[in-house]
Amino acid sequence: MLKKYVGNQKGNEIVAFVLVLPFLILPIANTVNMLTDLVIYDTIRQAAREALLRMEIEGGLTSDGLYTLEGYLQSKGLDMNKVHLDYTPYPIEYGDEVRVKISYEYKARRYTIGLGGIRRVDENATMAYGPLSSVSKKYER
Repeated sequence: MLKKYVGNQKGNEIVAFVLVLPFLILPIANTVNMLTDLVIYDTIRQAAREALLRMEIEGGLTSDGLYTLEGYLQSKGLDMNKVHLDYTPYPIEYGDEVRVKISYEYKARRYTIGLGGIRRVDENATMAYGPLSSVSKKYER
């Protein structure tokens, strides 16, 4: 059966395609995995920015603000057991610094080519956004 393809033009094209195919699949697979990581990072970035704006107005992260932040992250599909929030709690005086940092533990999945073919490499990594800082603008008379 193999003799039918080896040595003729069609057989050479098939062998060349099979040899080149992993090099075509590898960038596509890695790009898709990096895009999913980028979506998670963008979710964390957006949540941190919204939390910081709310903290500026309210003078720190209130329990309602924390509930809203956690709800937003859960609605985007993040596992709250893997999310670490570092923030300035409520109350903070006018002019004091407010800070927020969001970290997320995830599995970074990449594909490599070795002697055995295409291999999937999973490694634990931490994605973090922040610390973002600003000044509390809550003023009470």
